[in-house]
Amino acid sequence: MPAAPHPSIPAHSAPRKRFSGRLRVWAVLRTPWPRRLLSAAFFLIAAVLIYRQVSTITVSAFLAALAATNPFAIALSIVLTGGSYLCLSGTEWLSLQALSHRLSYRQAAMVAIPAYALTNTAGFSPATGTALRLQLYARHGLSARQSAAVAMLAGSAVSLSGLVAAGLLIVAAPYGLAAALHGRIWIALLGGAILLAPAGLWFWAFTPHAPRWLGGGHPALPAARTRLAGLLAGIGDWLFSGAALFALLPHPHLSTYPTYLAVYIIGCLLSAATGVPGGIGVFEAIVLALSSVFSQVHETVAALLLYRCIYSLGPLSLFGAFTAARRAWRAFGRR
Repeated sequence: MPAAPHPSIPAHSAPRKRFSGRLRVWAVLRTPWPRRLLSAAFFLIAAVLIYRQVSTITVSAFLAALAATNPFAIALSIVLTGGSYLCLSGTEWLSLQALSHRLSYRQAAMVAIPAYALTNTAGFSPATGTALRLQLYARHGLSARQSAAVAMLAGSAVSLSGLVAAGLLIVAAPYGLAAALHGRIWIALLGGAILLAPAGLWFWAFTPHAPRWLGGGHPALPAARTRLAGLLAGIGDWLFSGAALFALLPHPHLSTYPTYLAVYIIGCLLSAATGVPGGIGVFEAIVLALSSVFSQVHETVAALLLYRCIYSLGPLSLFGAFTAARRAWRAFGRR
């Protein structure tokens, strides 16, 4: 029989204390040092998992896999990377429109491409990508608060579109994922249907009927087709970015692409959630663990290295070179 509450303490105070205690724990976890420790822990776990995967391969096998990569596959990966960043720019532009900032698609792309390239390389999107947006959007008259709102909306749209893309792939090809997870078809279909649910946000958010936390206080986008274009742009980003890595695998078969892309999306979202810079190590560990049915370990490692160079470092290097050349041209022109 449970003991009666102390007469001087209200019966409902215990749940309140537990709730306030949870809030204090959550507040502590959100401070910089616990987050850094968690990120370091995730990185160490990923390093152990990667070591277990790659300890069986030799340097010669890895170098042979790099040398065996088809130049056409590298060129195709570069083209697909461009398609991914164009879709990211579309999501950025539609986010600006939703927040009543009338910038052109070109202006949005000149901010989105370097911001996402920096995020993909350095990680910590709320800090790195947002900080760069603050600087670049200031040239167009946006305040720091407005730039941060664009970064949050665009980043949320990209992440949610990843869930929708994974749901579409699972519903379209449930057998491959069910076999990979040793589950049943109906479980895969149910999971896919649940992942499709965020697609409704594109047609509910930023409407007069939406709550304020979903943009109810902002004017709605012009038409439903514009909203659909935003959803398709987000899904297109995941399709292109996943295909950029898939093309680098030695024997890519289109029949395995839906299951592979679902694995890729899961790896990206989980690695981003850990807070590890650029998801380095975590993303590779997840892809290596889940893609063993598609290729051998040394082939996947070679593809991941090339992908990091093409998708993350490539656009960031080009932006840095472009910025340096523009500043040099302006300095030369003033003389």
